[in-house]
Amino acid sequence: MDINMGLFIYINQHMQNPVFDGIMPMITHFGGFIWLLLIVLVVLLYAKVTNRDALKKVAAIALVALLFSDLIALLLKQIVQEPRPFMSLENVRLLIPESDPCSFPSGHATSTLAVVSIFLLNMDDLVKKHKVLIEILLLIFAVVIVFSRVYVGVHYPFDVLCGALIGIVGALVVNNYKDKILTLLERII
Repeated sequence: MDINMGLFIYINQHMQNPVFDGIMPMITHFGGFIWLLLIVLVVLLYAKVTNRDALKKVAAIALVALLFSDLIALLLKQIVQEPRPFMSLENVRLLIPESDPCSFPSGHATSTLAVVSIFLLNMDDLVKKHKVLIEILLLIFAVVIVFSRVYVGVHYPFDVLCGALIGIVGALVVNNYKDKILTLLERII
């Protein structure tokens, strides 16, 4: 048994407890593309209505990073076509329904880390007060989402690790070109 499968079995089967069994199936959905897209769009709308220019710019860049990173993850899923753990292992505790048969990379990890990374990279432009607390909360959110995907039985640890890396790298690339991207988006936002 390789380390990826061993870690999956440990997290999915041996770390089980009633509290996690109750909350992880709910929490895991907040890392999905649609939820994060809605959250970023709400933040963008809020920033626009309240004239918070820095927040508007960061939310716009987060939106681009989300789309860019998720496109890469989606393409990789179609190329690799790694079956999900519950499709190839016995006794997997599947805590949520999952219709997509492809496991690698984790789209939730990609989406979450793309958005969280953009906010972390630009935190100095957004807040001065409670900056460290907000950064810690964002990191906790990301870790919980990534962990939840393995816990609920839909991803191997390597899937979420690679998804997280795709999200981080995607965010770094987009953030590196943020001035050019914002110039292109000025008319829209």
